[in-house]
Amino acid sequence: MKLERQVTAAEAGLSIEQFLRNVLGFSRSMIRRLKRLSGVLLNGQPVILSRRLQDGDRISIALRFDEFTNVLPQPIPIAFVFEDGHILVVNKPPDMLVHPIKYEQENTLANAVLHYYLEKGIEAAFRPISRLDRNTSGLVVIAKHAYAAFRLGQQLSNGGLQREYFAVVHGLIAQEQGLIDLPIARSDDSRVKRRVCPDGKKALTYYTVLKYLTDATFLKLRLATGRTHQIRVHLSHIGHPLVGDALYGGREEGISRQALHCCRISLTHPVTGEGLTLEAPLPGDMQKLIN
Repeated sequence: MKLERQVTAAEAGLSIEQFLRNVLGFSRSMIRRLKRLSGVLLNGQPVILSRRLQDGDRISIALRFDEFTNVLPQPIPIAFVFEDGHILVVNKPPDMLVHPIKYEQENTLANAVLHYYLEKGIEAAFRPISRLDRNTSGLVVIAKHAYAAFRLGQQLSNGGLQREYFAVVHGLIAQEQGLIDLPIARSDDSRVKRRVCPDGKKALTYYTVLKYLTDATFLKLRLATGRTHQIRVHLSHIGHPLVGDALYGGREEGISRQALHCCRISLTHPVTGEGLTLEAPLPGDMQKLIN
């Protein structure tokens, strides 16, 4: 996979390294890797990165090198929402880890995606950008190479990658829309659990009521920050835990996992600059809750 660009008059005079860093947004570590592996061609020829560019020059940049992983590829069915040579977006089912952990090395999203790559002859590591808890379903964005991962990671940090969720919570939320602005930190008594804490990291969650149910509320939420368990912690703290979320005070009523689904993601394509908005419909177990 290569990224090809023609140099404009405004870019002429820059060194190739300046072009990579300031125009295309490559990180210093990626530029060092390109130097080491001779991953840049100028007008079809290998070149040193201190070379000055001229108007009309064509630059070709390798985006994918030999990559290795110790994750076992497994033929696990997965729903693909979008794919091109740079990114992959999937609709993760509930009860699936994104990454293997020490005591659970199989049947994760990583195993499934790497098997798909193997079948299609795609030489890429597994690079998830947006991550979901095991029992949260919905959209996960995956980069196919380090440059895409870096650019998408920047969007995730600066709010350019927008994520929206469907949720069902216990009780009837009085305000039909609002902002939960409460900092989040690790719980003192748990390696897994988080809590609202004045000294925690800033966390912002916007919500809108979609439907009032019998002693429950169907919501759409938008994250302005991405703290671990953010939605779960915020909703629990205001007295409306997710249905099915035992860790944060929810009860299993009609569903065997937390009723949370990433339904919509908006981002700027890391290579083309195109705006993308992708959606995943409400899964069956949550649909039953609101019917």
